[in-house]
Amino acid sequence: MPRSLFKRILPIVLIASLLSGCWGRKEVNDIAIVTATGIDLSDNGLIRVTLLLAVPRLFGTTSAGGGGGESKLETSAGWIVSEKGETVMDAYRKIQGTLPRKIFFSHNRVIVMGENLAKKGVMPVLDFFERTRQSQLNSYVLVTKTEAAEVLNFKPKFEKLASEIIKEEMKTNIGPSVRIGRFLTMVMDEGEEPYAPRISVVPSESGGFGLKDTKNLNATEGTAAFLGDRLVGWLDNEETRGLMWVRNEMKKGVITVNIPKERGGGRVSAEFSNVRSKLSPIESEGDIRMKIKLSASLNVYENTSNLDLSETKNAEILRTLFADEIKERIRLVCEKAQKTFQSDILGFGQSVYRHNHSAWKVRYAKKWRTLFPDVKVDTETSVQIVNTGLIGKDIKWEDKK
Repeated sequence: MPRSLFKRILPIVLIASLLSGCWGRKEVNDIAIVTATGIDLSDNGLIRVTLLLAVPRLFGTTSAGGGGGESKLETSAGWIVSEKGETVMDAYRKIQGTLPRKIFFSHNRVIVMGENLAKKGVMPVLDFFERTRQSQLNSYVLVTKTEAAEVLNFKPKFEKLASEIIKEEMKTNIGPSVRIGRFLTMVMDEGEEPYAPRISVVPSESGGFGLKDTKNLNATEGTAAFLGDRLVGWLDNEETRGLMWVRNEMKKGVITVNIPKERGGGRVSAEFSNVRSKLSPIESEGDIRMKIKLSASLNVYENTSNLDLSETKNAEILRTLFADEIKERIRLVCEKAQKTFQSDILGFGQSVYRHNHSAWKVRYAKKWRTLFPDVKVDTETSVQIVNTGLIGKDIKWEDKK
């Protein structure tokens, strides 16, 4: 090719390459964006799939109309669609048949499962999300005692979508947060059982300021415990905190202790940080004991007791009370998991597996579910009170006289 001709053709080729679009691109106007998925088991045995779809044109719009009224659609900027089917895919296809746009799962961030479905087994349902190309394995998994459809139908006040509320609550690290990839790993891994946060639609306090009969989404208290892929029970708030201590998932939070009456009574609340916990299996004559070693730093933020925390002896008393409170929460969750559920949501078996792989395979793997309920637990807690605030004792009206 003559050099002069090449110079004339090259600019044309470069310009043409810039004008070409992405062959796999999907226009927003052509897709229905799924932000959350709810899955329930109907009374007739069918799977009910509920999708919370985002309506992009309503993001950024005001929720109140010119006459002071409120548009239900604009309040949430979301649209709920639901269908029943023999499988998730069957219900999904029925939903697709009612929509003018292609369902798009790549922005799905929340999967909520109802209790009835979870009790029967969740792996047949999660198989769809594991296989579909659009699925994101970083979606959060949650379980509700009622129906998932009820959770997705919640109309938030501060956000446009219920999925945004759930996602932000998961990011706070106040309660457990489990993504679908991790949930599937816990189901398949040896020596541990899966768990997931519980989500509820709870009423707000009634009375004044227009709060009467309003509701909130709560996804930071309570946990669903599984055996295999089947729901076997629920942990309450204190037991959930104990689980997070054991699993080294407690990042931040507040703990309150009651001061004994002989020391004046009252309460002290502190925020903890720098939490570390470690599981160490101890083998002895064929038996397994589990040692839980835990450390945390505490900053006291409220003191309604008579203890003057500027005094060393009182600070030591408080440190002991906090350590005992943490131990009690760990005891509660261990007892519930071992005796009531007989489900190793604590990850004891996984700790044995990592500590001595060959011993696990030879002596423990096949009979771990039988051994787990009888594993003895020793807890060693180290609590340091870093800051007691600007004053040593609580402020009393008598001090002003």
